[in-house]
Formats: sequence, structure tokens, C-alpha cells
Amino acid sequence: MPIPTDLLQAKQAFGPRLLRAGLRGGVVTARRPLRVSAAVAAAGANVHAVGVGKKIVAGKATRQNCVRFYVAQKLPPSLLAPRDRLPETIDGLATDVIETAPAFALGNTVVKKPPSKTTRPAAKRRSATQQEGCSEARQSRQRPVVAGISVAHEDVTAGTLACFCRSTRGGDDPGQVLALSNNHVFADTNRALIGDDLLQPGPADGGSVEDRVATLQRFQEIVIDGQTPNRIDAAVGLMLPDIESEAEVCTIGPISGAERGVEGMEVRKHGRTTGYTEGVITDESYDALVGMDAFDPSAVALFVEQLRIEVTAPYSAIGLGGDSGSLIVNRAAARAVGLFFAGPQSGVYGIANQMNDVMESLEIEPI
Repeated sequence: MPIPTDLLQAKQAFGPRLLRAGLRGGVVTARRPLRVSAAVAAAGANVHAVGVGKKIVAGKATRQNCVRFYVAQKLPPSLLAPRDRLPETIDGLATDVIETAPAFALGNTVVKKPPSKTTRPAAKRRSATQQEGCSEARQSRQRPVVAGISVAHEDVTAGTLACFCRSTRGGDDPGQVLALSNNHVFADTNRALIGDDLLQPGPADGGSVEDRVATLQRFQEIVIDGQTPNRIDAAVGLMLPDIESEAEVCTIGPISGAERGVEGMEVRKHGRTTGYTEGVITDESYDALVGMDAFDPSAVALFVEQLRIEVTAPYSAIGLGGDSGSLIVNRAAARAVGLFFAGPQSGVYGIANQMNDVMESLEIEPI
């Protein structure tokens, strides 16, 4: 069911102003939690994301749709000056204030080691032994190459190969195999040159020039000013002709097309660091300030119309550093819905581009 127009209008009425204030106040990189006095002083610059989803009461999601304000630190209204209080309603529509940490791009940051064991679903095409080997070796060199494992630009630490694609751009050879991941994984956050080497595994996992599997083909530039809207963090590489690949995602299997991710959809992914995990889409129109470099507080980008995904039990994180580029797949079907690229250090939620936006911008389709 489409998001009600009035909710989107309400989000748009308040979201941009609150996010600009958060950007000016350094909400993405500010140290939290603050002392009460400092938190009160910073309350006017506390919002790092605005979405549309279900209102949460006593820790549980209700059926009531609302505009959701995501803050770095939640304070009682009684402590706040009237100008700093977020509205309880917008033109009669409910709102909600949710405390959660801001998100960072999860590729060229410090890469964390994976948990010792990964829970996996039943294999679809490959045998159980092959599936287990693929996931256990997700940070190692794998030939043939499959999606969902370590990959990166030669100057990046490590990220994840989302899936294999073909080009839909006029004049391109539709028979060529392309590999999809994030801009910040394949294009070093706008710094790379077309034709640069892409390695499997990524350099953080021991990849070197001998591990070349593709060359950078094209990417969507990310505007990193915290104000200009971005919709995708994506890039594709052209697989080298002598590199064998299998058109499937590790532990998930082959992908059969794409569809729009919607609120309430249960999803899954396989990434370089956390392997196979599951979550649920809580917001399908999510605008967020995202830190693009954990070591540079000024490197903040605004991403709009994103998917916000919360991890579900028994998993503790939907994704961690190194999982950037993971394909988000509908749990009920083998269809791609998003391209994972950011989240907080805890991994309790993640942010993904709508797959339809990625396909349209880069002129590709999954194979």
C-alpha cells in the first residue's frame, strides 16, 4: 500500500528544516550521551533523520502511521524550550520521537571481524556444503566469484559485492557481466577513476593486484554537503573476461528481478562481515544525515527516500563495517529490494537505497 500523501507532505514540511539544524549542530559526529545541561542546549540540533512508519508505544509498534523524528538523545519535553520541542502532531497527523545513533557509511571505515558462526537458511541451488563454504570463506578469495562476499576498490578496505547485473544502457553489450556495490566501496567515495581495479577479496582481507576481478565501469557521484539530496550510493564494475562468476548471492541463491521495498517487509542479506542476517523495513521514506568518513566530521551527506531496516531476532546486527554493498532481498521471495550502505556502529538498524532507484540511475538490471 502506498504511503499516504498527507504523511509524506507532513514529513516534508518539517524534515528539511530539522535536518539542516542537525547538520549545523554536528549531530552526526557529536559525542553522546551528553550531560543534561549540554543536551538541553543542543536540543534544537538533535534530529539526524526523519521517516514515515508506525508509532511506537511502550516499546512496541502500533498500527498508527506517523511521522518519525530520529534524535541522537531524547529528552523530556519539560526540559526543553518551546522552540526546541518537536511537534506532537502535524495537521492532525501523529508524530513519534525515537532515540537512536546516527548512521555512517559502512565500507571504508574500520572493518570489524565477523562473529564466529553464521546462521544460514536452507540452500536454494548450491548444495549445503557449498553454501556453508561460501559463507565461512566470505572474507577470502573465491573463484568462481559469488555475490555477498568481500570486494573493494584497490584503495578501499573492504565492502560487499551486492549482485551481478547487465547493462540496460543503449549501446552497451547486454552480455557483459557487471558487479554491483556502493560508490564508497567501488569508487572510493567519488575519488576513483573509471577503469580502476576492483579486488576480491578487498585489501583489508588480503586482496592485491593478483586478485583483480573487475574494473570500475560507472558510479553515481555522492554530493557530500549535508544539504543536497542523494538517492543512491552505488557503482558497478565490469567483470574481467577470464574471471568466472556465478549469478547468485551467497546463502540466498539466485535473484529473480527486483521490486520496491515497503514498510513491514521482512528482508535478508548476506555481507562480508556479518554474513546472513534478517530484518524488517520500518520506514520506506527515510531521509537521513549520513557520515561518509568516520574520521572527518565535515563529510556528511543527505540521503532521501531510503529504506530503514531494523534487525530482527535472533540476529544482533543487520550489518556492520564491511557489509556495505550487501543486497537487501525480500525474505518471502528472491527479489532485490535495496542496496545496503550505512548504519550505526551497533548495527541495530541499517539504511539501504531503493533498488529501483539504483537500477534507474546506473541503467542496470540484476541477473
